[in-house]
Amino acid sequence: MIARQTIRWLLFGLFSLPLTTAQAEMPSPEPYLLVRSLRMLQDQVASGKPEALPMLNRVLGHIAEQLQAAKPEVWSKPANVYAIFIYLLNGGNPEVVRTILTSANLGQVDPKLVAGSLAYADGDTLRIIENFQELPPNVPIELVASIYLVTATQLAGIDAGTALKRLDYIRLNAPGTLLEEAALRRGLMIAARLGDKDKVRLMARNYLQRFALSPYSEDFFRQLVDALMVIKGKISNEEIEEMASLAWPGARLPFYLRVARGSIVGGDMQRARFASERAAALAIALKADDTQAKLYLAVSNVGSDKTGDAKFMLSKLPKDRLHGRDVKLLEAATMMANKILAQPIPGMDTPQKASIAGSAIADAEPGRAKAAPVESLDPIVDETHKKLDAIDALLGKARK
Repeated sequence: MIARQTIRWLLFGLFSLPLTTAQAEMPSPEPYLLVRSLRMLQDQVASGKPEALPMLNRVLGHIAEQLQAAKPEVWSKPANVYAIFIYLLNGGNPEVVRTILTSANLGQVDPKLVAGSLAYADGDTLRIIENFQELPPNVPIELVASIYLVTATQLAGIDAGTALKRLDYIRLNAPGTLLEEAALRRGLMIAARLGDKDKVRLMARNYLQRFALSPYSEDFFRQLVDALMVIKGKISNEEIEEMASLAWPGARLPFYLRVARGSIVGGDMQRARFASERAAALAIALKADDTQAKLYLAVSNVGSDKTGDAKFMLSKLPKDRLHGRDVKLLEAATMMANKILAQPIPGMDTPQKASIAGSAIADAEPGRAKAAPVESLDPIVDETHKKLDAIDALLGKARK
């Protein structure tokens, strides 16, 4: 109830609503109440309430003004000092916090918390890790969770296992909050690099069940696709499909497209084919543009016994519906398809191009007999392997 009253107080200040005499004379809430209200607003952002996100920066700024105006005796209460650490680590103004930390009497607070927070304000990664490596006792859970979150990424490069455990602490002790939402996003790649497929699946499921409406969900899907590219063969297409089924159809389409493209660049044509087929089906169901899905499906078939079909599909795709990097991918795939089809098949008088091109024509024109597929031969397989390097070169080594 107190926190809700504090939010109302903040809104009066933010939007300059007319105040009654009693309201105008009401003292500013203590810092710990201001920051508690900030966290409540952030949690509303995580749950997907559209009105919360536009308010967030304004509330952060308004709290900064109140902290600057706070009387010195306010900082004699540990709860208020802990609050300014939480404020800083959750998007607060570093200059405001630096002024308070270097001028107020904070003798009752562990010096490492002050030093670590100042390091965070300065962007000094090494000092952040050094001072936040071990936390003093009796630190509020919300502050511990905030410290664990901001140090997880840097710590992952030194001790990935500990970093993941810290994110697990957040998930267990701050459920339903923006802290948990961010911990799930940041934990995906750490778990993937540790080869923990089950943890990746768990985090993806938890996120999609709890934070599907978060404005940061696009970053989640990027992180998830990157994680899937790392664990590759450890996770099956069926498991990927199970994760995707938890997302709403409009989110599944770009997810499958990202998986398809990442798999192409990573050389996993089987997975690229699976993902692009799912994306193409979703595009039809959603009445969305399927050009990108068709591109990735065609590329995944270049070098297989469907190379002719793939080349035909590539030739029909409108380039003006593709991003620049996908236009380069289309051109690279077309070049490789032409090269593969131009190679003669040992023991045959006609090049492979003839029979597979006939297959493509049969597919395009109903009623005509489809030519039997030609099996892949060693020279073609070798050339298929080389095509990945060619595509990578034309894409400028793009991995996203």
